[in-house]
Amino acid sequence: HAATTREICRRANANLAAIHYHFGDKAELYRAVFKLPLQAQTLNFGMAGQENITLDESLALLYRALMAPVLGDSLITQNFMRLHAREEIDPSGVLGDVVAEEIGPNFERLRQLLCRELKVKKVDADIDRLAFSLVGIAKIFFHGNCLVKAFSPALIQNEKAINKLIEKFISYAKNMIAAEAAARNKK
Repeated sequence: HAATTREICRRANANLAAIHYHFGDKAELYRAVFKLPLQAQTLNFGMAGQENITLDESLALLYRALMAPVLGDSLITQNFMRLHAREEIDPSGVLGDVVAEEIGPNFERLRQLLCRELKVKKVDADIDRLAFSLVGIAKIFFHGNCLVKAFSPALIQNEKAINKLIEKFISYAKNMIAAEAAARNKK
């Protein structure tokens, strides 16, 4: 909060004029830094749900996008996770914007994928419940990363372990989708 743009540029060895030209002010610089990893997720999940992409392929795209921050154990990833947690605790308003701009399109793709798979014309509350549940399967590994590392670090220790986790997520997701289809058929 207290850092000036000049101080940020000095520590980053960046040109102050370039920062002002590209971002305008500190708030916009922060917004751009915050959005960057989420823009990659949007690109990674962009094809999901298209008619020529199977359910398995779509779910793989979803879970690879959601697990990208866990796969990248770099300083940048760690700092992004800290920023995200900070926004949850002490909101600057950036998270709301990012939800609308970056996360919203992915969530809508997921909802449409579920409508396609369940042969439903319009999103309803059960579609939304299912969509949030499918995302929730992976989000604990992002938001609860410290818990996973404390209780079962082998689950995320390397790319092979995360790929196995993604396989499991897909299996769980397909079972949840099948359960929703069965429940809808009983109605």
